[in-house]
Amino acid sequence: MLVLANGSMTVAELSKRFGVSPVTIRSDLEALERQGLIKRNYGGAVAPQVHRFSPSFQEQTSIHREEKIAIARKAAELVEAGDTVILDAGSTTLFLARELRDRELTVVVNSVYAVNALVGAPKIELIVVGGSLYEPALCMVGPLAEAFLEQIHVDKAFIGVNGISGKGISANNASEAGVKRRMVKAADQVIVLADHSKLGLNSFVSIAPLQQVDTLVTDSKAPEDVLEAIKEAGVEVLVV
Repeated sequence: MLVLANGSMTVAELSKRFGVSPVTIRSDLEALERQGLIKRNYGGAVAPQVHRFSPSFQEQTSIHREEKIAIARKAAELVEAGDTVILDAGSTTLFLARELRDRELTVVVNSVYAVNALVGAPKIELIVVGGSLYEPALCMVGPLAEAFLEQIHVDKAFIGVNGISGKGISANNASEAGVKRRMVKAADQVIVLADHSKLGLNSFVSIAPLQQVDTLVTDSKAPEDVLEAIKEAGVEVLVV
């Protein structure tokens, strides 16, 4: 259910998504509230805490939200009809998944949130990576996920990171970093999506050096000195 996956949604968003009237949506929300599955609020509904997939992930999607949406829209411009792409698990890549719903693509994902965003998209062939569930981000990690990614080849991989600096791209969690590393190796073109808060940081686990990154998409608050260091490593930088 979309409210549970996203943490909250408005009546207008649900009405547009399902193609039904706001009156119908309100009626459905009232029924779900009676069942204890959601809680109504002004203009929409929220998921009760016990039903939320990952409170930490929901917090990530709210931090620098406007910047992340702008980055996702710019990244969507890099996708061509017929592409085969990997969407890494992450808040910015989730926004990108939503931008791609109407495209004719093959999309590989390891995120439950991305599956929810893309399921039912009429022109998308959706491939879901199996593996062990990493619950904080609701994504698939581990040996099975990595083994699958080693067997495929894609045109573009869109990677979310916790840090990017002159030393390369990095993540906070070793399991996620292992999967991201395989995604990088599987792609002809590696595109990192990172808002300004990630720039200049070196997180716990290295994913790849900058030499393996083709493009960085970030926002206008990114520090210039860090951007220059990234450009000097041969990475194309797109600022929104």
